[in-house]
Amino acid sequence: MEHYHYTSGNRKGFWSYIGYISFGILGLLLGAVLVYGLFMFFLAPEAVEPPLEVANDQPEEEAAPGEVPAAGPCLIEVVEDIMPAVVGVGREVLVDQFGGQTLRPAESGSGVIISPDGYIITNHHVIENADNISVLLPDQGRYDAELVGEDILTDLALLKIDETGLTAMPLGDSDQLRVGETVAAIGNPLGYFQQTVTAGIVSALERQVRFPGSNFAYSFVQTDALVNPGNSGGPLVNLEGEIIGINTAKISLMGVEGIGLAIPSNTVARVAEDLREHGRVIRPHLGVIIDDWPLYSGEEPDNGVLIVEIAPDSPAEEVGLQAGDVIVAMDDREIQYLAQLFDRLLDYYPDDTITVTYFRDGQRETVEVTLGERPEEWGLEWEPDEEMPEVPGFEEPEEDPDQ
Repeated sequence: MEHYHYTSGNRKGFWSYIGYISFGILGLLLGAVLVYGLFMFFLAPEAVEPPLEVANDQPEEEAAPGEVPAAGPCLIEVVEDIMPAVVGVGREVLVDQFGGQTLRPAESGSGVIISPDGYIITNHHVIENADNISVLLPDQGRYDAELVGEDILTDLALLKIDETGLTAMPLGDSDQLRVGETVAAIGNPLGYFQQTVTAGIVSALERQVRFPGSNFAYSFVQTDALVNPGNSGGPLVNLEGEIIGINTAKISLMGVEGIGLAIPSNTVARVAEDLREHGRVIRPHLGVIIDDWPLYSGEEPDNGVLIVEIAPDSPAEEVGLQAGDVIVAMDDREIQYLAQLFDRLLDYYPDDTITVTYFRDGQRETVEVTLGERPEEWGLEWEPDEEMPEVPGFEEPEEDPDQ
């Protein structure tokens, strides 16, 4: 019988494969450790000391059991609540056609309901020269509107529709505004995109602007919330759902973006109250023609309002104010420029007595003035060629604001 001795020819190759695999796994592990070490050495941020605890003397407010702490207002929720108060304002004008006259739509704008019984604030220029005014309420249709009163100097108008139980928006305190505060502009741009909302911030406060053809200076709230034609008369609102301005204009120059202007809500409140009660604004009156003092800088004070001329028999003349005096305060509230004086006067009514602080010949003086009522058409004009007060660096102003 033959015996065969069997020897496997693959046994040595098998252990070689095991060795290769083992060395491969070991190499991968070592490589991973090396890469991790390099990352931690070169790329990981430096260790820093934990911040010191800041002492706080005020006890933390704890929510009552089962009560969720109140969160700040959300712009979405605010807009949803106040949107029904924002309306479209349309005007029609009579035009001659085929030997007769017919009403034809003109440019439209926006407005905001300020009382549930149908009072609506908008811009004067939105309804100027209108023969018929209508208001479009969201989901409620179009209403004929009555013009209660208008004020050209502040570019505001008050309308009334025959409806009750409306959603109204409250007027906030524009004196409490802060630069950087979040705001939203709501309106009907182009008269087509109803209730468009744009958001931004308060970019600046008490921005003085004189409009062409006007003899009056306005203070505005400046915002970068986008406004377009048709937004005029719509509200600028804060996160409390309050009107803090009425959108009125934007700077439209090549390459300029995000400069919108709104009439401050405190001005709106005073004008709306007077228009509702009297059909016009009852303005107090100093009886002076004024201009910005910094236009004639070079002497003390640094800021103020220059009296260019005094009206005969005016409150200013009665107390001895003179052309060339520079008004710097009213009841201890600083007056730095023209629009501030107009704004301050809207805090008063005719027959109120105020303290005026002014500079004359470098000396600070005060005087009490009992305000008169400004005529609706005050024809006082000064001729720069006649008895112009001697003022350093004087140049003839382009406009002659009067108050």
